[in-house]
Amino acid sequence: MPVRELLIVAFYEAGSAVRRWELWLPYVFSAMLGLFMVAYGFDAFGGAAAQRFFVLGWIPFSTVTAASLGTITVVLGLSHQSLHYWLSLPLSVRQVVAVKLVMGVTMGLLVAAATLVFAAVWILRSAALISLETALVLFLLTFATSGLLAALSIMVRDITKMSILTILISAILQYVSSVYVPLDSLAPWLRGLGWLTR
Repeated sequence: MPVRELLIVAFYEAGSAVRRWELWLPYVFSAMLGLFMVAYGFDAFGGAAAQRFFVLGWIPFSTVTAASLGTITVVLGLSHQSLHYWLSLPLSVRQVVAVKLVMGVTMGLLVAAATLVFAAVWILRSAALISLETALVLFLLTFATSGLLAALSIMVRDITKMSILTILISAILQYVSSVYVPLDSLAPWLRGLGWLTR
């Protein structure tokens, strides 16, 4: 299939992800509520510097979480497609999986954008975070998360086990990253793991 047609299908999948608000809106609500509640707690007990520290960790964490759940949704959808559906498409299996993963990436980016704007406007009251560099980092983070989980789903081949694995990965990313505590305050062996998941 020519690249032009492949891009058309990919943009269609991205548009489908935006229109399916019931999939990404709960993640946006959860990310923004968590950001609002905990950021003000950090501000009350640690001041503006502690609040900013939490916000800078929360935005990428919520992005990874949304990309993980978005990818799981896509993998689940693919596993329930009928053989007739697969044979009716003028695409190879790899191309179908690639364009379908655009939906998972788009869901992660929607949550990332909403959390970023909410943090900049409502929490920090500064537009300094909204930049091309930040957008590029969040895009790469979302793309890498979706790609990693898609690769793992090929090896695991069980949606229940894949869901458990996603929860475990999210938990590890949450508690050994710099979301809640500075990496310098962790034990040396945890600090090394934290730098890898930062």
